[in-house]
Amino acid sequence: MADAARFRLLPAANHADMAWRNGLGRTAEIARHPATGDGFDWRLSIATIGADGPFSAFPGCDRTLVPIEGGGLALDFADGRTLSGGLFEPIRFPGDHPCHGRLLGAVRTRDLNAITRRDAASHDVAVAGAPCRVAHDGGILFVVALAGAIAVSGGAGSWDLAPGDALRVDGGHDALALAGDPSIARAAIVKISPRGA
Repeated sequence: MADAARFRLLPAANHADMAWRNGLGRTAEIARHPATGDGFDWRLSIATIGADGPFSAFPGCDRTLVPIEGGGLALDFADGRTLSGGLFEPIRFPGDHPCHGRLLGAVRTRDLNAITRRDAASHDVAVAGAPCRVAHDGGILFVVALAGAIAVSGGAGSWDLAPGDALRVDGGHDALALAGDPSIARAAIVKISPRGA
């Protein structure tokens, strides 16, 4: 794959808007594989949650949610477990069992959501401020602007990301530099590793 072709800017305006599996909310899909069909090996999206309510189960999948607006989120499971995260704090959990989401200190929240099917891929999600450097060691890397403007440079060039925009990098071993206002700029670094890749 040519170097420039490995880098793709995914503007927020082009994310695919769709209803949740349980019909109680909406998701803006950033990227997924495969690109069409009912199932997926992995998916990255941003959901808007306007009230407490049930989350859909995704059997055989692992999930990570990152609250990016509002006061955070708590997830209550039927076995009595509760997982919670504040603003920009990733919450990782198995998607096999449904849970109930509770808003923490806000009337709504928006969350970045990464899901991978265990037999097809794995993922890792971290939140970084700017400026910083991000190592890329193969697989698929996404830089998603969560707050403030983020300038990303490396490999084939440079890209300016507004909140909600994402940069996708397929393969390679590039070091990316992120720049922005240190007081507000936040980005999610999402690494997806397909099985057998």
